[in-house]
Amino acid sequence: MIKYPEISILSKQISALIDRQMIEDDVWRMENAWYGSRVFPERPQGVCVYIGARSGLEVLLQLEYLPGSTIDVVELDARLHEALLVTVRNDSRVRVHASLEALFEALPEGSIVDHMRLEAHYLSMAEALVERYRIIALTTELHGTMQVSDGARRLRGRVEYLYLAHPLGGGRGFDKGAPEFDVSVIVPAYGVEKELAQCIESLAQQTAERLEIIVVDDGSPDRSGEIADDFARRYPGRVFVIHQKNGGCAAARSAGLAAARGEYVGFVDGDDWVDLNMYRHLHDIAINHGAEIAQCGFQLHYSTGEVESGNDIYAGSGPYGRQGVISNAVSILTVQPTIWRRIYSRQFLSANRIDFPAHIKRFDDLPFQFEALSNVKSIVTTAEQYYYYRQGRVGQDIMAKDKRLYVHFEIFDYLKPRICDHAKMDVIFKLLEVELNSHNWSLGRIEPQYKEEYHKLAVDSLRRGYEMLGPKRIRRIAKGLGPVPLALVEASLKP
Repeated sequence: MIKYPEISILSKQISALIDRQMIEDDVWRMENAWYGSRVFPERPQGVCVYIGARSGLEVLLQLEYLPGSTIDVVELDARLHEALLVTVRNDSRVRVHASLEALFEALPEGSIVDHMRLEAHYLSMAEALVERYRIIALTTELHGTMQVSDGARRLRGRVEYLYLAHPLGGGRGFDKGAPEFDVSVIVPAYGVEKELAQCIESLAQQTAERLEIIVVDDGSPDRSGEIADDFARRYPGRVFVIHQKNGGCAAARSAGLAAARGEYVGFVDGDDWVDLNMYRHLHDIAINHGAEIAQCGFQLHYSTGEVESGNDIYAGSGPYGRQGVISNAVSILTVQPTIWRRIYSRQFLSANRIDFPAHIKRFDDLPFQFEALSNVKSIVTTAEQYYYYRQGRVGQDIMAKDKRLYVHFEIFDYLKPRICDHAKMDVIFKLLEVELNSHNWSLGRIEPQYKEEYHKLAVDSLRRGYEMLGPKRIRRIAKGLGPVPLALVEASLKP
């Protein structure tokens, strides 16, 4: 580990030809991990190459901490080149080259380079250097107009460890190879033959290059499966189809998730469609911010032709909260279930055992969203309305007004032990709020002959799982939601 006083001491050995401001900048960079956590070779006798040495402070630090290593420096700036020669004082472990060609002569093609660091104005050389040498760790600065995702798209997976430093801060390291796909989009298809072609076409034409589309034909009785197969033939390597017996939307999404190979996964309903830039943009902002979830806005499209903006989420760090990083995911736990407006890190979902419970036949987006948002550490959002949510199609679950709404009891019986057994109290508060809102919504639309029974089952459900909150807190939460939630809670608290 580099100790701050030693950085300061070594900085005093730098040639007086170097501007003092550059030295101070380099001290700050080293003390603040500007180049990430790996700045030197990991092998004691490793080879390090600097394309642009700046003040030479990194070279001095490496000589101090890895005396058995060797260093090659390419410095095209004549003044910095001369200053570095003075700084290293003809140390045999350091070779200073005035051109890239001189480096190629001194270090044969195919050599192992344990660590290479490039300054921003040498970035254009990166891909050629990666082709020429076996580079274990590569650190490079990006130009101010570039995003981390731009550098990652070009270099990730071509070295074992990549760190991209950005002039505005927020650099990112990548210690895993590039995934086979950036994003896997899962489309459950059942009874959507009229809308499915528009949906898949909008995905197949995405500007995201490394994207796979997994259509899950959930035993659909219409031509949905045939339509999906036709797209798989038209777009080989981009569209894939899974055919299975009908098991419901949750089972279809779960099957698609199990087959996904993307770094991130997204979900699109078979009767909806998306903007052609949706997944390129969402993946970019996820990579730029190192986020586990990235989300966008959406539009409601009615059969009448009317278009309406969907409910926005005003929790981001940017202007009006409509974009940027969402630092407090708990604040959005009660928003409308809209899992399709997001992409999710597949590693994040796996680590937290988040999937779609197959026994829940509808509204499976509610438990998935609550588990994802209650476990996530980092979300980034954009206000761009990329998702087009079709309204009013016959057969949509959201149109149900009968016993199909009883699924809410299964949902919360599933969620409560998974959340209440380990979550913080503020998350449990939100779960109670979501359950009360769900019952309020159902009681406001369910057909009269089912209302009394639904009310009774809702009261019974509220008696289970929230004991740790206490009656006062439960009443306070319900009171803020309206008379129906409060009446349900009062009934549930009676002996």
